Amino acid sequence: MTNRVFIFECSSDTYITCVEKNLFGSNKNWPLQITQGDYCLLHHLEAGALFALWQAESDGGRNLMPRLWSGKFPYQVKVRLLTPKVVEVPKALIQSLDVDPVVGRFDNAVDLETGAVLVQSLLNQPKIV
Repeated sequence: MTNRVFIFECSSDTYITCVEKNLFGSNKNWPLQITQGDYCLLHHLEAGALFALWQAESDGGRNLMPRLWSGKFPYQVKVRLLTPKVVEVPKALIQSLDVDPVVGRFDNAVDLETGAVLVQSLLNQPKIV
């Protein structure tokens, strides 16, 4: 796998918009590193859950949907859901990711080896009903 894995953050206020609009955003410019085909996860800060699995349908850009989120998250990427429905990443897989123990936040970019294992595990899950 050469596609990279990136982790976006959301809150209860932004989660539904991310999922319904198939668009993830950030107020920092790191999404500009994303290229079409990369994988994306969504960390729900308040729920403490990591959701999967989306694939970038566009390169990361600025203001792809400028009015979304009142312009607070201008660095954006269009995504599509790869799994039959949004799934929570199992805790066993989360342990392999870099998490800041003080604030409980993930690094936005996952290293290639860990990302490959994570994506393969998520795509090979038993059929989700």
